[in-house]
Amino acid sequence: MTTSSTMTVAEWRAFLTDYNARHITSDEVREAIEEGRQVISEERLETGWAGAEPAGEEAIVAAEERLGVRLPSSYRNFLQVSDGWEDIGFVDLFQVGDIGWFAELCADLLEAWSEPEAFKEFYPMLKRCLLIGGDDGGSGCYWLLHADSMGENSEWTAYEWWPGDGDDPEPYRDFTAMAREAVRSLDD
Repeated sequence: MTTSSTMTVAEWRAFLTDYNARHITSDEVREAIEEGRQVISEERLETGWAGAEPAGEEAIVAAEERLGVRLPSSYRNFLQVSDGWEDIGFVDLFQVGDIGWFAELCADLLEAWSEPEAFKEFYPMLKRCLLIGGDDGGSGCYWLLHADSMGENSEWTAYEWWPGDGDDPEPYRDFTAMAREAVRSLDD
């Protein structure tokens, strides 16, 4: 598991601004668009920002009330900078109003993965994960936050999962660590 510390709103703003400046005009994004794979919407390309407007505290609290949990600080702080993001680590992060329990949003997939003997150990964990982002193409990737695995800093374990590749969910200490690794891996 990767270690990290929770980023503040100001740190998220700096991190995302730096990443955005490098990524939105990158060869990878340009090539994807030329190949007809619109990884960042025209609207966001025109504004020069792959993120969305910040989520207000009211929207975050409404999501927490709907879900019955308080979101971890790393993710809350991210949402206060950008309510969703297009194309970070091949994943689009959902707006706060669209996040939900994986077991509800992807019930068919969860049921399909409840059977294989090798995967049964992850089934209970996935039932208590929030789905916060996904890859809408390719083999599919999910970014998840596990509500029942809270660290000493009240952060939830984060997971990146590519079920189409047959991989186990990859754990990260928290949302910050997963986002940092996604950006780092794209820079390599």
